[in-house]
Parts: sequence; structure tokens; C-alpha cells
Amino acid sequence: MERNSGEILTDYKKCTEDIIEILKKSDFDSLQDKMKIRQGILNELISNNNKKIEARKVYEKLNIEETENEARKLMKEKTLSIKEKLRNISVNKTASSAYGSVGNSAKIFSKKI
Repeated sequence: MERNSGEILTDYKKCTEDIIEILKKSDFDSLQDKMKIRQGILNELISNNNKKIEARKVYEKLNIEETENEARKLMKEKTLSIKEKLRNISVNKTASSAYGSVGNSAKIFSKKI
């Protein structure tokens, strides 16, 4: 039985809210599974394209755009945070390698005069 646009969009909003909670907890292991579920819901909505006007009304009624914007904002923040951490790790690793190799370099002034 085919679901109507309201049911599909309600599931979509609930899934997006779950994604927001996952992002707030930084539980990235379960994020990919939720994103796949959300994509499946979107695919179902797209295949139900004969009711676009109804879907648009329900989308606006449920205020889904605000929920999506919040999820997008959180994803950007988490992405930037992770990129910054990775950059810091890279800088620390480079510095550690440079300090570690100082002791292994050739001794120019080790000859007695």
C-alpha cells in the first residue's frame, strides 16, 4: 500500500531530528545508517511525484525546512571541528618527526681540534 505524502514527510522530519541528536552526541558510527534511512525516505517521496503540491503543503506545515537547516548547520560545525583536529594532529606529527630526527643527523663538529 502506498503511503501519502504526509506520512512520508513526517518520517523524514523524525529521521532528520534523529540525525540532529546523533550530531549533538557526536555518535558518528550510527550517523551513516540514519543517513541511508533518510535517503530511502527521500527516494520514496520522489517516486510519489504525482502529489507534489500536497507534499509541498505538508513540508511547509511541518516546518521541515527549519529542521533541515539546523541539521545542515550542525554538520558544517562538526565537519570544521574534525578538520581542525586533523590539522592539529598533522602539525603535531610533523613537529614530532622534526624533533626526533635532530638527534639522528650527522655530527659536523664532533672532530677534535
